[in-house]
Amino acid sequence: MERNTFWWLFALVTIVYIIGLPIDIMDVDSAQYAAISREMAENGNYLQVHLYGRDYLDKPPLLFWITSFFFNVFGYANWSFKIGSFLFTLVGVYSTFRLGKLLYNERTGRLAAIILFSCQAFILFNNDVRTDTILTAAVVFAIWQIMEWLHGYKWKWIIGAAVGIACAMMAKGPIGIMVPVLAVGSWIVGTGRWRDIFRWQYIVLLVLVGFLLSPMLYGLYTQFDLQPEKSVPMVTPQGLDYQKNISGLKFYVWTQSFGRITGENVWTNGAGMFFFVHNFLWSFLPWALMFVVAFFARIVKAVKAIPNRKTMPELLTLGGFILPFIALSMSSYKLPHYIFVMYPLAAILLASWWQEVWEKNNRSLKVTSLSIQTLIVVASLAAVCLIYFWVFSDGSWLPAIISLLFMAVAFYFLFKTFKSGINLIVASVLISIAANIAMNAWFYPNIMKYQMGSNTAFAIQDLELDETKVFNYRFTSFSYYYYSGNIPQNTNSNKLALSMQNEGEVYIITEEKNLNSLDKDFDFEVLEKFGTYPVTLLSIKFLNPETRENTLRPVCILKVTGIKENSKFAELSAQQKGSI
Repeated sequence: MERNTFWWLFALVTIVYIIGLPIDIMDVDSAQYAAISREMAENGNYLQVHLYGRDYLDKPPLLFWITSFFFNVFGYANWSFKIGSFLFTLVGVYSTFRLGKLLYNERTGRLAAIILFSCQAFILFNNDVRTDTILTAAVVFAIWQIMEWLHGYKWKWIIGAAVGIACAMMAKGPIGIMVPVLAVGSWIVGTGRWRDIFRWQYIVLLVLVGFLLSPMLYGLYTQFDLQPEKSVPMVTPQGLDYQKNISGLKFYVWTQSFGRITGENVWTNGAGMFFFVHNFLWSFLPWALMFVVAFFARIVKAVKAIPNRKTMPELLTLGGFILPFIALSMSSYKLPHYIFVMYPLAAILLASWWQEVWEKNNRSLKVTSLSIQTLIVVASLAAVCLIYFWVFSDGSWLPAIISLLFMAVAFYFLFKTFKSGINLIVASVLISIAANIAMNAWFYPNIMKYQMGSNTAFAIQDLELDETKVFNYRFTSFSYYYYSGNIPQNTNSNKLALSMQNEGEVYIITEEKNLNSLDKDFDFEVLEKFGTYPVTLLSIKFLNPETRENTLRPVCILKVTGIKENSKFAELSAQQKGSI
């Protein structure tokens, strides 16, 4: 890929990312991380992580450190929560370019970078922010640094590798060192560079990693290991379970990661061994199907090239993709984003294969690639039209016009593939741009109107209610906590009656299905009512405008004005009146 073409495409894809920055933060995980980061920014305790004022032991703290820093600098905004992950994304894209350039050439590096930057997974987890965003960038940065060291043995690369591995481990745990070891180890063993297995500099690398991890490890030790008598709220499939004798260090190093393979971790979701296969096929779009062809072609090439292993840079990308993929597939609990960490290596593998196909003028593979990408373009056009003209058809036509213009230009380049191989790449990137303009400028803003927590917080603010008198009744949401900025006050009927005695009128957030139980004991009026839906669990019935209303969970904001005379709490009400 030529430099000018790359920068034009890079700029256009960047605009798509920027459009996504102001979108409201999604429940569950992303909003949870935003709430933790806000709590950290406000309490100033960076070595010990808390949620709802309670000890939190699940994810390492790097995402929270970064986000709380941006909160302190820029305030609480959707974009200030996401900007740290976006900057790490740029680091990951640059590292992919440099690694591709090192293994092959500059054109391959640029092509790999734009493949990664435009794939659906990367755009998605800059909207629905996860710890995997930072993990992926840090891992490919570490692999690039290690490979540079193995080509030149300069100390600056060892230091860079240590920074990358430490950041990856502080983002999501031991997988941050596992993937670089498997990738680079595959290359060393496959190329027969046995001396590189036992370099003493690796000891220095591990010492540096340990030093960089020490603040996090110290925080875990003082928060948990040093206080075995503490009751720690552990999240289980059955809900919160308060446990004692919890080791934060063991949880981080072993239980949360390897425990999912050994069975020590209690989380399981029944996902089969091939769960990641079908998730890869959508998350690596628009490149997934072409990657499948490249993947098997590279395996065949690797097998044939065994006698001459020293000329096989593919061993790094194949080993770094296949081995972690298998290991993660053995986990008892799987989510689609777990495999995103391998996507930079997938991008390099695909880019190197496509460069080779074009340089060797392999007509059959060109036709195969063109057919595959044409199918994806047509499917994307259908999806974009459904989003604009069926799922959410009301509103400005500007995003639809822009998306369809990009689609038209994509078709133009697609039909000129045989004139220049880069045209197929340009067409594919333009398809990604068109589809994700539809997502970021239209689809996500519309579905976020149905998110329970954030919209409840906005309604409370619009009603200008005294938030010290707002209680949650059978209602919980991380996004509500983040956007309200206050630790939620959960209540039940008994607590509500006592609150009425102490506060007089109070306000309740609850789902409409709970009104009958409240109506038995309390007088209230409905101040606000709106339909909600868990926006990260989309269904056909919700997407269908004709059946959407039936899928919504109405949420109400109530003003509770008194206790009914025939209520079991009537005596409290009489005491309240007598005290006036």
